Amino acid sequence: MLKKLSLSFCSLLLVLFVGASHDSIAQTATLRGVLIDSVGMPIRSAIVQEGKNKQNFYLTNDKGGYILTLPADSTITVFFSHPSFSPRAFEVRLTENEIKTLDARLFKQIYHLKEVEISGDKTQQELRDKPSTVFVKGDDLREIPVGYGEFTQQLVASGALGIASNNELSSDYSVRGGSFDENLVYVNNIEIYRPFIARAGQQEGLSFVNTNMVEDIEFSSGGWEAKYGDKLSSSLNIRYKKPVDFGGTLEASLLGGSLTLEGASKNKKHSAIIGARYKSTEYLLSTLQTQGEYKPRFGDVQSYLSFDISGKDKYGKTYIDAVLSYGANRYSVFPSTRSTNFQTGEGINNLTIAFQGKEQLDYDTFQGGLKLIHTFNPKLTSNLITSAMITQERERSNLESGYRISDLEDLGGINGNVTERGLGGEFQYSRNTLKGNVFIIENRNEYEHNHFWRTEVGFQAKFEDIEDNLNEYKVKDSADYVISVEDQFRAVNEVSSQRYSAYLQSTYLSPSDLHRITVGLRGTYWSINEEVNVSPRLQYAFRPEWKRDIIFSFATGVYYQPPFYREMRRPDGSLNLDLKAQGSMHFIGGIDYNFEQWGRPFKLISEVYYKQMWNVVPYDVDNIRIRYSGENEAEAYAVGIDTRLSGEFIPGTQSWVGMSVMSTKEKVDGDPRGYIRRPTDQRVTFTMFFQDHLPNNPTMRMNMRFMYGSGLPFGPPNNPELRNSFSGGNDYMRLDVGFQKIIALNKQADNPSEEFLKNLSLGVEILNILGNNNVISHTWVSTYDGTQYAVPNTLSQRFFNVKMILHL
Repeated sequence: MLKKLSLSFCSLLLVLFVGASHDSIAQTATLRGVLIDSVGMPIRSAIVQEGKNKQNFYLTNDKGGYILTLPADSTITVFFSHPSFSPRAFEVRLTENEIKTLDARLFKQIYHLKEVEISGDKTQQELRDKPSTVFVKGDDLREIPVGYGEFTQQLVASGALGIASNNELSSDYSVRGGSFDENLVYVNNIEIYRPFIARAGQQEGLSFVNTNMVEDIEFSSGGWEAKYGDKLSSSLNIRYKKPVDFGGTLEASLLGGSLTLEGASKNKKHSAIIGARYKSTEYLLSTLQTQGEYKPRFGDVQSYLSFDISGKDKYGKTYIDAVLSYGANRYSVFPSTRSTNFQTGEGINNLTIAFQGKEQLDYDTFQGGLKLIHTFNPKLTSNLITSAMITQERERSNLESGYRISDLEDLGGINGNVTERGLGGEFQYSRNTLKGNVFIIENRNEYEHNHFWRTEVGFQAKFEDIEDNLNEYKVKDSADYVISVEDQFRAVNEVSSQRYSAYLQSTYLSPSDLHRITVGLRGTYWSINEEVNVSPRLQYAFRPEWKRDIIFSFATGVYYQPPFYREMRRPDGSLNLDLKAQGSMHFIGGIDYNFEQWGRPFKLISEVYYKQMWNVVPYDVDNIRIRYSGENEAEAYAVGIDTRLSGEFIPGTQSWVGMSVMSTKEKVDGDPRGYIRRPTDQRVTFTMFFQDHLPNNPTMRMNMRFMYGSGLPFGPPNNPELRNSFSGGNDYMRLDVGFQKIIALNKQADNPSEEFLKNLSLGVEILNILGNNNVISHTWVSTYDGTQYAVPNTLSQRFFNVKMILHL
């Protein structure tokens, strides 16, 4: 009897359970779809959640897909969220057993939190506390239209404080009145060099930095810490990617192409990224004033490798990183003719030049570094870094030219020459070679006393060997009569030296997070002049307890630049082995303000600065070639204000504007004029980068870069009395616009083989869309009566570039 009751009871429970289950199933519905970003790429590991029900959620798969079971016949709020994207919410109401598809698009989020790890051991708050420092992600740099992904032009357009460039063909840039030789450049803590003997931007080829390999950059316009090296103007720290998955980029355009591949081991302990680039600016150079047969061929291969060789020690971690690069650059030109119309006080004139001969520049450069990182415990980390640079450069030219200066009736006339004002000729000869070897060994250590106090100490030894064979001259004549032999240099210089430096610095953060102060000391020694320099440096940031997110900062310090080979070489080719280090004292005050406008994040940075310089080595600039006097014979100063505003002017995209006002002057011994403008005295610069997309189709994009710089001073060659006396007519203004369509290739991929391709970007760039005749230098020519005219040498004209980028 009990057995029968038990069976009956169990049967009843089973019927009730099945019925309840049936009712439950009948009262649900299914929501499914794909989560993508602004360019149509799937977002994996995003959370799709039913309202506040934390028990009912789904993590999107590798294709961005999700499936979520929801109650039927009820209005439900579905949340989509991911740490890197702005969250979104949708209200849905599904009927019983309904299966509905809801695809959603998320846009990148920009955080203003106190502690968000974004750059190795640095936090966003720590970066904000650094005066004159701007942090830019590699993804944002790659959006800037610059023709062939020239990193320097992207850096200048990024709105970094105080930076300017007047030559889109060159990797040159100036920071707050300094020359390019006054800038530090690091890639993963390895110092980078550039070629020495290039005369013009079109000869330079590829800059070292491969933008497709960049994770982020940290750029300081002054007042940087003691742990960074010995220059006067700026410090640029570039961090290459450390990939965690397979990926790559294939890029092709009318100006060249590149291939970048990246990947990681299955356990994510080892990674590699390799990039190869090829650049040919033949089409672009055809827009220059001088017509001829240009043959520019530039290429390089780079890699960044990282290996985790840690043992089983709980705290001890060991890594080996390697950066390797080889660049081969070949430039030759057979110029034929040039015709330039220019304005003088007497009217419009024309300069016509016919050429015969050839210019050639070849250089091969190897740069590489090996870094051993060991974490002894959570508080102590040590880095041992070795790096080397080997360069071989060769310049050959045999170039004869004849010129004629004529008056013109008007610019639009054909054969409008009415008066011949001068005839002349010139012969240029050069046979220059340079070999350079630099080897560096360095140790950097960091000790974290606690959350509020960190100490860093390091030592570096650098060994340099330079061998320079200089043989060049220029002959000018008029009506077959030799007037002069100018710019004659003949020298054989060999320099071997050792440099030693050390630093100690400590950073303190107050427990309330209101104050951060870094105090450091740096010392240097150079074996050539046996000079010892000591540089105290200080950075301070104050964050008041206001509702507004504002940081006030101040930095000061002494910065020395011991001479390198180029500063030592006098105009006649001889070396000044007693040349002392140039010195500079920085004073910088600034504000960093994060705010929201239209419900979107923005950042305003503004700084004022003053730099006093002594033991200055004066120089003149012709195109990109810097010729130093080789003597400590001047003092100088720079004063100015920089401002940068960045944010989401268009939702989901980063744009920015930057403006600088500056004055830099120098007083050269023996010059009765007193303080005169320096070659880099550009009073006003303005940069803007703007991104936009179609409102309902973010895959259709537009990028715009605008740059303006007021004119630089100039003067006739070999005339100290008129050095840097003239200006006007050489303002730099350029507008580049890019349009692109991004096509997602694996959005609906079900076959794993199809996931190899991610998206395809097809674009058109219009470079220098306004067709401005930007002046880079002047050619000085004489008329029959001895009058000298400065004929402007202009840069590239309007150019249409077609670009394709395939992401793997």
